[in-house]
Amino acid sequence: MFKSILKVEAQSRLNYFKALSTGKLIVYLFLAMIILAMIVPAVWMVINLFLMNAEEIVIGKALVLLSMFLVLILSLFLVNGIIKEMFMDKNIDSYLVLPVTPKAVFSVKLFYQITFKVLPVILFISIAAGLTLAVRYEAPMLVLSSAVYFLFIGAVSAAAAYAIVFAVTKISSARRVGEILTLAGGMASVLPYFVIVAGGQYIMPVIEMMPKADFIFAGFLYDPSAVKYIIMLAVFSVAAVLLIMFVLNYVTAAFVKGTANTRTSERKKAVSVNTGSPVRALLKKDITMTLRDFKEWAAVLPQYLFPFVFLYLLTSNPMMYGGESSSDDQVMMTIAFAGSIMISLFVGAMNTARDARTYAFLKMMPVSGLDIAKAKYLYNFITITPVYVFITVIIYFILDVPFTTLLYAVLASVLLVLITAPVGMLLGTINPVVSKKNPAQRLDTAANIIIAVMIMVLIFLMGYLTQFTIGFNGESYFLKHDTMLMVLGVLIVLSILSYVILLRKAGARYDEGYNITYKN
Repeated sequence: MFKSILKVEAQSRLNYFKALSTGKLIVYLFLAMIILAMIVPAVWMVINLFLMNAEEIVIGKALVLLSMFLVLILSLFLVNGIIKEMFMDKNIDSYLVLPVTPKAVFSVKLFYQITFKVLPVILFISIAAGLTLAVRYEAPMLVLSSAVYFLFIGAVSAAAAYAIVFAVTKISSARRVGEILTLAGGMASVLPYFVIVAGGQYIMPVIEMMPKADFIFAGFLYDPSAVKYIIMLAVFSVAAVLLIMFVLNYVTAAFVKGTANTRTSERKKAVSVNTGSPVRALLKKDITMTLRDFKEWAAVLPQYLFPFVFLYLLTSNPMMYGGESSSDDQVMMTIAFAGSIMISLFVGAMNTARDARTYAFLKMMPVSGLDIAKAKYLYNFITITPVYVFITVIIYFILDVPFTTLLYAVLASVLLVLITAPVGMLLGTINPVVSKKNPAQRLDTAANIIIAVMIMVLIFLMGYLTQFTIGFNGESYFLKHDTMLMVLGVLIVLSILSYVILLRKAGARYDEGYNITYKN
């Protein structure tokens, strides 16, 4: 019975990859090559250098930090999958009406969740750490103990993920929980940028703050002792198995007894209708969808953390300026430029791709594509600009800059939103995605890669974006007011051209139609 369900699930995943276009397969292979060629060797090198040279007391503390980090990240990855497969996907109901045991169904689900979302990371970390420590202490047995321990961490991650899901679904519906957790996952997705750019600057202070755990790790994961090694190996092996069995039994019982909350709440409201211009009506529709549906914020809010990533980069890394020093004025203006461009691109694309869900309805309405594009343009402006201006004000209080610099930054940000939002709208019409299981997934792989490349370009060019606006009088840097006025004038012209040219192209996309990918 288990094997039969396993084959069905395997065939389902195989069919998904078979249905992918050649372009997407090439993109996925390209991303896999980047991961294997850059990320994997970098992580391996960091683990190897640290564990090979660190003091033993620091090794124990580092393992505590690594364990906590893995449980947090893997739990978040698993939570979204659990919400989709256990609550939002209907194939659970289909399985349970067949002559199969519920335990077999959930065993397969749990097997795939752990295999695809936990094991790749766990095995890589365990092999990297185990081999390094085995070489350092000339004890091959440490490879086995490392594998067992990190498999236990994987089991803890799975248990934590299910505990989070079943706890929060008692309070709210699974759909609402999925939206909130999408926001949490989006916030977490920004963390790698902090980790990548921070390097090892703050790692050691954080490790020093961790509690000592020599009584657990010493003799088991490093500096092996025969008796303790055997005892801890047995303890962690049994604990991992018991934890997985407990999760499986609890999940099965919850669904069989109907204690898993799958209800959705419905609210009835009085509806008022008033007529107006098509642009006004479409704008009101977008605003109403945003206010009533949390996933609209969950899809875009994480990107507003990037200005603070830029702030960290600019204030901590002089290489951003070619090795030269900078002033707070330049930092402020650079964040205004880079942050507003990045956010306008991503949010504009996400907001436009959302229309793929209702594209057939929009085509039936007596409105032109240009009207839809104008409404989306206004919607992007009134939702992006206030939030980014608020972020700019926060950064103003962090930096030591005059009020005139804040005014320049706000004006530049507003104009850059007007310029860049139509570009994001065009990206949002590149084969948008409609997914019931993951409503926040709206952009095609190609659009995501284009935006990701633009973000990386902005990161590498940030320090050079505003060098021409800064002067040096021999003692300190200052903002050139005449240059800033010229820049604002150029941005005004570009915003007009963007509205006239790019917005019309976006409207033409709505009129001509575009490819939509439907998932799940």
